[in-house]
Amino acid sequence: MAELKYLPAGIRLHLKEIVYKITDNLDEYYYFHFKDIPTGLKVEKLLKNENIKSIPVPDEIFEDCGVAILTKEKDKIKEILLKENIEFEIWVKKDGFKKIEGEIKSKSCKI
Repeated sequence: MAELKYLPAGIRLHLKEIVYKITDNLDEYYYFHFKDIPTGLKVEKLLKNENIKSIPVPDEIFEDCGVAILTKEKDKIKEILLKENIEFEIWVKKDGFKKIEGEIKSKSCKI
């Protein structure tokens, strides 16, 4: 389980997810998943000026914890992350979640 220092970030992400589910169709986005919480939070800051949404990783992608970045601009975000040498997976939600790209070697709730 993640340390308490990530609790405020988790609460913030869950609240944002509720708002997004009310105001948007999240099925239309690409979901970027990262190896751990610090990487997800780092990416969230890195992409703050891009057209993204950040939410907790859906359980169907990874049951523990983490940060997912949602975007409709897959190639642009992918290019930025590759330049930064950040490991990621890309998922879509079509009849359940399906991974379409990437491979994280070691997924964890590591902090």
